[in-house]
Amino acid sequence: MKIFVISLLNSDNRRANTTTKLTNKGIQFEFLDAIDGRTSHHPYLGNYNESAFLINRRRKAALGELGCYVSHLIAWEKCIELNEPVVVLEDDFELTDNFIDGLNFIANLTDEVPFIRLEPLESKMVLNSHKGAFFSLVKQLNISMRATGYVVTPNGAKNLLQKGREIRCPIDLYLKYSFLHKQPMYALVPHIIHHSHSGIASIIGDDIRIQRERGLTLQLKRFFFRWFYIAANTITNLNNHPLS
Repeated sequence: MKIFVISLLNSDNRRANTTTKLTNKGIQFEFLDAIDGRTSHHPYLGNYNESAFLINRRRKAALGELGCYVSHLIAWEKCIELNEPVVVLEDDFELTDNFIDGLNFIANLTDEVPFIRLEPLESKMVLNSHKGAFFSLVKQLNISMRATGYVVTPNGAKNLLQKGREIRCPIDLYLKYSFLHKQPMYALVPHIIHHSHSGIASIIGDDIRIQRERGLTLQLKRFFFRWFYIAANTITNLNNHPLS
């Protein structure tokens, strides 16, 4: 599978680190130039729904957050254009020693599953779907956050794009909302990448993510949406049966 690394064109240090990590293991990859929400005029940025974002996160989106979201949409479009499964990584990843073996295991399953997360599980609410000698594929009932690394298929990308062009929340939260995109979300166990904790500064920024809007109307909307989300996501995830 082709590997695409989402990275801002001027992120020299991140690109250098990425190149070292992958080439040292003999892994071929391509950079996918990320959208900088602070400077870009990409048409998808005009699809930002601020009122929906406020309900989802109780704050407005950071410009870098919008760019990150659109960058994943572009990666999905690339997958559809190639008409083959691809690996998508954000440039703040770390590889495990069994990265290549994990991808080889997944390569035999992409005809059956649309989306496979490559990073650690955050919840043990999973169903076993396919078990190998070392790796297993599990279906997540409580879908993890983050979008540091995953495999997506053309069909999965088409369905994710269909409902994902409107920016209502961060990209990892959209992936968590299976009731919107209707895609069963799988994960590889054990994981083969994880988010870097090496002190690399976030492109999105942390300050805005701790800000919160106030107001009774917004709180009520969030309260009702939260319970709707729990019910809708639970029903969707249970109906999306795991592999036999």
